[in-house]
Amino acid sequence: MTTTENMSADTSLDPGQRSPERRRRFLLESAITEFSTYGIGGARVDRIAQRANSNKAMVYHYFGSKEDLYLAAMEHLYTGIRSAEDALVLDPEDPVGAMKALIAFTFRYYLDNPAFVRMINTENLHGAAHLQSAGDMKGLNSSVVTKVSTILDIGAAKGLFRRVDPLDLYISISALGFTYVSNRHTLKVLFGRDLMAADAVEARLETMTDMILRYVAADGHQPLPAIDR
Repeated sequence: MTTTENMSADTSLDPGQRSPERRRRFLLESAITEFSTYGIGGARVDRIAQRANSNKAMVYHYFGSKEDLYLAAMEHLYTGIRSAEDALVLDPEDPVGAMKALIAFTFRYYLDNPAFVRMINTENLHGAAHLQSAGDMKGLNSSVVTKVSTILDIGAAKGLFRRVDPLDLYISISALGFTYVSNRHTLKVLFGRDLMAADAVEARLETMTDMILRYVAADGHQPLPAIDR
């Protein structure tokens, strides 16, 4: 369900039915839409409140300032992707299948959450100045590195994978999908290909998967089949 759909669902409720947690969540989702569209400088608190069927006073009540709301939105985004990753069911006895599943999840998460991609780009334009003020972001985001490390360790123990830096590998997985989504508009103009067409998306996922599996393969170049049990 998209952010807009979530907020539309909220507006159908009577005000008395909206818990503080629900109101805060919809304000956050509205803020993500606003910040990902206009950036932190161009974002308007009144638009955020209106989109969430609330008012500016509630924004300041829950978040204190526009800058604090932006930071809360960033934390919400990272919590979202890490929670979704944690919900992945990966077979520990099939490290190749687990790696494929993680690659596919990461790519499709970017496809399904373009606001996430835009806000990460925005924060990088600011040198991650706001994110540095966040809470334990290293702790929050360490789970995916642990997941990658576990898959690699099991694959290495089975003679399927070579040992590589798990963080470096995750950065590669992320970059292969993130750039595809973040640059899709300019790439379409430059090369005349609709990167969001279904066949193009599936071809890209196949390319990403092949590249990563060749990189981690024990012999350094052969693609790996899924384990047949």
